[in-house]
Amino acid sequence: MEFRRRVAALAAMLALLIPMVAAMGARPSLAQDATPAASPAAAQPDPSITGTIDVGMVANPQMVALQDLVASGAFNALYPNVTVRFTVLPENEIRQVITQDVTTQAGQFDVVTIGPFEVPLWAQEGWLEEVGEEAAADPNYNLDDIFQAHKDNLSFEEGLYALPFYGESSMVFYRRDLFEAAGIQMPESPTWEQIGQFAQQLDTEETSGVCLRGLPGWGEQLAPLTTVINAFGGRWFDEDWNAQLNSEQSAAAIRFYIETLQNYGPAGSEGNGFTECQTLFNEGRAAMWYDATSAAELVTDPELNPNAANVGFAYAPTQASPENHGNWLWNWSFAMAANSDAKDAGQAFMRWATSPTYFQTLVAEEGYERAPTGSRTSTYQDPGYREYAGAFADIVLQSLENANPNQPTIDPVPYTGGQFVRIPEFQQLGNDVSQEFAAAIVGQQSIEEAIEAANDLANQVAQEGGYQT
Repeated sequence: MEFRRRVAALAAMLALLIPMVAAMGARPSLAQDATPAASPAAAQPDPSITGTIDVGMVANPQMVALQDLVASGAFNALYPNVTVRFTVLPENEIRQVITQDVTTQAGQFDVVTIGPFEVPLWAQEGWLEEVGEEAAADPNYNLDDIFQAHKDNLSFEEGLYALPFYGESSMVFYRRDLFEAAGIQMPESPTWEQIGQFAQQLDTEETSGVCLRGLPGWGEQLAPLTTVINAFGGRWFDEDWNAQLNSEQSAAAIRFYIETLQNYGPAGSEGNGFTECQTLFNEGRAAMWYDATSAAELVTDPELNPNAANVGFAYAPTQASPENHGNWLWNWSFAMAANSDAKDAGQAFMRWATSPTYFQTLVAEEGYERAPTGSRTSTYQDPGYREYAGAFADIVLQSLENANPNQPTIDPVPYTGGQFVRIPEFQQLGNDVSQEFAAAIVGQQSIEEAIEAANDLANQVAQEGGYQT
């Protein structure tokens, strides 16, 4: 493949001329324009670090680009005696595999991709290795450049237990040409009520009004749906851990979400996760899509989306309060299993994959389309990136900075997490609840029945977990 030949050539140069990689990339102007924080620092090959590491990784486009770059030899140009073996699976599958491995201490993986939900919980159990100390000591890494909110959500007590590869909040993607043809205009900060109205106006036999995740899973369907609940003024639990999914506000949000999918969503919505919605939007089969900001580069890539020039962007919708956009804040991060027998090799890989050097190396070869964004402030100061992402960079940056998963709801709650509830039981609870809502989407039960069943499941977990007194 042309990509692999080009990156192999770059890898050879890296081994000898690492300090010059910014000037010798395929797109030198990007490196020249970058701020000092974004430019790769000088690094030297380190043959002293040895070992084989097994990495469990979610099959998102940015991760696949990382896998390709490792296969090309770019990592081994710096660490010639480290072997990296990947297990790459879709989100729901890799979550299950990683969770089983880490929580049972089976030792299948040395390094895993997880996020703010798992990291503090697993660190508390002693299952993860602290990685912040070595990252802070690495002069090539620039730990201070990473968004503080991400570091806060990946910490336990005084330690940092994962390094963010890319980060995200949420936003609306829409087809400006379809809006213009319908004579309607998307506000920069819409409400969910407006999104529903637009979906109705734009829905046709060829193009659904909107795409939302319906695929069961706490990290699939329930990620966006929980932010809608937050925006509507709802919550999963009140301050005494009484389930609130059947409250007026939460039920209205759930009802809106499911009815919108039933009336104006694509056929088979119950099977659509992030990847499926991205495909539908890029193929022109959805007029709007609400999801993670990390999709912005994917929907504006002309090679992936023939309608890339017509894509517009808006903030995540509000509803009950103009200040609450749902509080989605996530990052896919690399964490190390505490029982790994190749910790030096694992640390080297994690720092390389989440470093400014990696970002600029990938950009030099592929451009920004699959580059990991949303984790470092320097990305949004890089003139090359600003030129590339001018249509959406400010919305993404503001969304990342304004999201507050520590106070995700309008009314007080005893938990943290914007698109999840950070308790160990939520993985199973979320999966079970999402099955109830999926059954309602396809009409196997009424929406009201699904809401009551979900509320009963939440109360059961709160009681059995000792949260309710």
